[in-house]
Amino acid sequence: MVDLAHLPVDDPKVYAMLQAADTIGVFQVESRAQMATLPRLKPKEFYDLVVEVAIIRPGPIVGNMVHPYLKRRAGREPTTYLHPISNRC
Repeated sequence: MVDLAHLPVDDPKVYAMLQAADTIGVFQVESRAQMATLPRLKPKEFYDLVVEVAIIRPGPIVGNMVHPYLKRRAGREPTTYLHPISNRC
């Protein structure tokens, strides 16, 4: 029996596959938009996949949130906060 709560999430081969966008048939990350974003996001851990699936949706895409996020994640654009208290998070 497979215990889904204890599956390993740090398999380097899986993340290499994801970073190469070799995801045909992989639930949640097989659309063209997801596949186009995976090599730019370069997921290295499970949380990166959570972000990937959450950000490639109509709202963030139409709101022009995807490209700024990717640029800031890669360190090519500074992150700014609207309120000073956010800097403490």
